[in-house]
Amino acid sequence: MQVFRGFHHPGIARNCALTIGNFDGVHRGHQAMLALLRSEARHRGLPTSVLTFEPHPRDHFAALAGKPELAPARIATLRDKLGELDRCGIDQAVVMRFGARFASQSPQSFIDDVLVAGLHARYVLVGDDFRFGSRRAGDYAMLDAAGQRAGFDVARMNSYEVHGLRVSSSAVRDALAGGRMDDAATLLGR
Repeated sequence: MQVFRGFHHPGIARNCALTIGNFDGVHRGHQAMLALLRSEARHRGLPTSVLTFEPHPRDHFAALAGKPELAPARIATLRDKLGELDRCGIDQAVVMRFGARFASQSPQSFIDDVLVAGLHARYVLVGDDFRFGSRRAGDYAMLDAAGQRAGFDVARMNSYEVHGLRVSSSAVRDALAGGRMDDAATLLGR
């Protein structure tokens, strides 16, 4: 797997099937999303790409508010996350620095500058709770409409559940904080 800091690199794929998220822990929900991404990419003849962020966006906003306690505990380091993405068969990971400049861009700017011009996305897969742009103003409907105009397909994946429990990084953090290692292992798939 190739890893890029930002998208201003000549080695970035000219077209890709892309998913976007923090991927903290690369839990079973993430793994299911990455499997779907690989399938769609194979069908379309595209390399797979993950756009992720460092630091975690909630770290940035917690620091901005002067309340570091609001930042989530990390399940995994960036190195571990990238290792898991590689293990899941992803071709390239793009790590964006999440700071004030990135956080303040409009949803349309994110679409135009990052997804279209920067990452050359031809297919974008997001989770059912995906929001983007300044103040989380962009949503799935906006992304889908932009994809129709710009020539990329957009899909969303519903939440992934195991035994009726929604798999999320927050659920993994809760299990770890409560010392419920079996629950954490079930959610992580390892």
